[in-house]
Amino acid sequence: MEKRHRLASKREAGRSERLVERGNEICLGVMRLVEVLDRLEMLLEDCGALLNVSQPPVTGKIGLRWWKLRGGEVEREPIVVVWKKGKGGRFYPDVVDIAVVLRRVKRGGGFALGSDVTRDVVRVMVLALKMRGRILGLMGEMGGVGRVVVAGYGEKVDGWCADVGYWRTVMGGRLDGRFGSCD
Repeated sequence: MEKRHRLASKREAGRSERLVERGNEICLGVMRLVEVLDRLEMLLEDCGALLNVSQPPVTGKIGLRWWKLRGGEVEREPIVVVWKKGKGGRFYPDVVDIAVVLRRVKRGGGFALGSDVTRDVVRVMVLALKMRGRILGLMGEMGGVGRVVVAGYGEKVDGWCADVGYWRTVMGGRLDGRFGSCD
């Protein structure tokens, strides 16, 4: 009986060491995802600041706010809002789904001057929010973390950081000192 069990096992020597090595690789992958997530959140802050200066302070202005959700996590979550003017003359944020926010970008009137920048920033912001959701989902499941998943995220965020940096340059001195870089 003992002999049959040993033959059926076919366990190779050094398997434990290889599993520990694989675990270390997974840990490094998770650490890289956390770094990318941190850079994404800084990018989202930059996008929110750009949206704040590329649009006039009137009804229809798109913004990004970090809110604590009821019954949700302790951390703040990025929420896309459109500002509306209430009866008392005060502005209030109206939450907008990221799937339709690009259609809400205004181009006429006071919005015309920064409409191109606003449209491009909103596009990057939506992509970054979607990627952030995917990363948080992966980290929650922990089964999907690996080298293949991590590979493309860093390069995409680098490209988006370059775009946002360019838009910051285009917007000129209005942004000086308002926020840091996503690098």
